[in-house]
Amino acid sequence: MNSIVVTPKNKEELRFLKSLLKKLGYETKELSDEELEDAGLLYSMVSEKKEDYVPEHEVMDALK
Repeated sequence: MNSIVVTPKNKEELRFLKSLLKKLGYETKELSDEELEDAGLLYSMVSEKKEDYVPEHEVMDALK
């Protein structure tokens, strides 16, 4: 299942959104700035991994 990421503007909005989602029956997970950055980096790495790989010799030839 897909997820969404919402970044509230302040702590008051964070508390409100968490409360609202709980009342609606949704589970919430609060992420630190570092965890959010890690998730973004992981997403980028997985996206790049789906692309075709360049053979090592082509990289080495380009560096010469």
